[in-house]
Amino acid sequence: MSAPDPAPGSLIEISVETAGIDAELVADAFRQACSEGVAIEAPSRFDRATETYVLDADAPALVKGYVPAADDAVRIGDTLRLALQGAPLDRPLAWQQPRRLHETDWRNAWKKHFGVQRIGHGIVVVPSWIDYTLRAGEVVLRIDPGMAFGTGQHPTTAMCLRALEETGAEDADVLDLGCGSGILSIAAVLLGARRVLALDTDPDAIKAAAENVADNGVAEAVEVRIGTIEEGSAPDATFDLALANISGLALERLAPALGGALSPGGRLILSGFLADAVDGLQRALEANGLRAERVVEDGVWRAVLARRDS
Repeated sequence: MSAPDPAPGSLIEISVETAGIDAELVADAFRQACSEGVAIEAPSRFDRATETYVLDADAPALVKGYVPAADDAVRIGDTLRLALQGAPLDRPLAWQQPRRLHETDWRNAWKKHFGVQRIGHGIVVVPSWIDYTLRAGEVVLRIDPGMAFGTGQHPTTAMCLRALEETGAEDADVLDLGCGSGILSIAAVLLGARRVLALDTDPDAIKAAAENVADNGVAEAVEVRIGTIEEGSAPDATFDLALANISGLALERLAPALGGALSPGGRLILSGFLADAVDGLQRALEANGLRAERVVEDGVWRAVLARRDS
């Protein structure tokens, strides 16, 4: 794999063809290596019942990652190949030749990968460039793609949103751990939460979350702060509901802190991990007074809904 010569104001696109069912798993590896964002091109059909696009999991998909032209795209591509060698994929990957894009072209290209998303019964995620008329019973979140750290397209984010809508957040004090774009914090407020503490260790995520919170008009109810509960950054108060869409190993490590952060009877919505992480996570939760009530599936991804014993 050889990279094109860099040019000022340009990016390198690293791409691979994969089975549609594997696209999100492959994209997750790309997100760890590609600092300028990741996009998925996959065949889809328009579902008139939900008025949204549904991906065809049986057809091939193209996963694209973007890095600055000044970066070593060859090394990043080789790292991705190694990282995905042992992944449980449906079929072998077909790597494409890297190509150079002008940054302005890339910024506009994002728009064709994102449309209106309807998640659950009434949550609608709308990019800022699309006009959308609110319907009865809906809550609308405006989250732009790119380096927004969560737009609702990833199955783990969608599972968290559906679980949040199902369990409700009326008058709840909420902790959003690893808040990313702030999408779960915003949804919690729109679903009735009294206040939300949004934590993340990535300064870029905190910046994106603060902007999205302000753009959605919920800044008075959401405090966005850099940090994590295991670093003593959480306040003395406990929470009625905690949301965490991060890796399974991180959640196992944070289980004692999560148990301490929840009020008696408090609820927990966890995602960000594959099926093989569920057993270990459930054991860690139980060891810290947290009872797993349900496991939710979306392809290879899982979410766990739990509650702190009273």
